Amino acid sequence: MAAWELQVFVGDPDVQEESVTLLVTGESHIGGVILKIVEEIKRKQDWSDHGLWWEQKKLWLLQTHWTLDKYGILADARLYFGPQHRPVTLRLPNRRALRLRASFSQPLFRAVAAICRVLSIRHPEELSLLRAPEKKEKKKKDKEPEEEVFDLTSVVLAAGVAPAQFRGMPAHFSDSPETEACYRMLSLPQPPPDPAQLLRLPRSSSLADKTQLHSRWLDSSRCLMQQGVKPGDTLWLRFKYYSFFDLDPKEAGTGQRPPGTSRLLGFLGWASGGEARRAEPGHQDPAILPPSTTLTSWP
Repeated sequence: MAAWELQVFVGDPDVQEESVTLLVTGESHIGGVILKIVEEIKRKQDWSDHGLWWEQKKLWLLQTHWTLDKYGILADARLYFGPQHRPVTLRLPNRRALRLRASFSQPLFRAVAAICRVLSIRHPEELSLLRAPEKKEKKKKDKEPEEEVFDLTSVVLAAGVAPAQFRGMPAHFSDSPETEACYRMLSLPQPPPDPAQLLRLPRSSSLADKTQLHSRWLDSSRCLMQQGVKPGDTLWLRFKYYSFFDLDPKEAGTGQRPPGTSRLLGFLGWASGGEARRAEPGHQDPAILPPSTTLTSWP
């Protein structure tokens, strides 16, 4: 089979540090291409987190056993060899900010689960990420005070292994005084915010503002790289999906709510079991209302 040249850029698409030219064939697999790239760079470092990004297709080439022909890669493909985990600034629901490394190659649902695993947050399926609103230009007199940003970019957890406990906290939070301060921020109640700061928060007053707010949610089925997120961007971690867990036992076969069960849980049972009611003329189930009426505008 005829061989042809393939140019691969090393680094981010915005910052092209260097490029290498490889001699490959259509039967060359992605793992062998990565090995050739590392040999051409001639720099000793940990390359285990690096992968190939196809710029035209907006696709990570994660199947290392696939060949170039199977992916459909030709000589005109623009490939970038860079890390899959990159730093982002994350703003938590309690308005505190921290910096950590997020996965830019996995779907957002898995990336959020990995972030919650680092932060020891349970039920990651309830949370998602949205873009931070654009900052409006302010006068020179209105200077915002500098806030503390906790740095967790050095924390790396092994996949599939539960974080060990050390001194009453996850072991990766005990590496330095900075990470211990971050754990205290996550676990201890925070003082109430300044009323003046609350007045400066964006508020959705019109339907257009609420629509613009909800359009900032990122797609859970696509990775951050595919959605135009760049290293260093600010993202908000917010509750998007609410799950209610009923701890009270239900009486089987009676159709009645036992004492102590909330009305909300009874409504949820009505909404999830109302298949017969949906067939009634003029019935509108709250479970299928438009997103503008079911999502809150508090982020």
